[in-house]
Amino acid sequence: MERPLKDHISRLEQAIQSLNRDIMENRRTLTERNRIEADIRAAEMALAHYRAAFELEKKIASAG
Repeated sequence: MERPLKDHISRLEQAIQSLNRDIMENRRTLTERNRIEADIRAAEMALAHYRAAFELEKKIASAG
């Protein structure tokens, strides 16, 4: 099932918040923290792309 871009953006924002909470836990090992940091970077990059796509979608919709 396809999801609107807004849904993807919302889910990525929630995932980043959750990952940021996870990385702050003192019980995490260095390896776990490194993996979480990589996941955060990947989610932030994806979020930037989805936001750009959403802006483009809005421009196209308003032009048509």
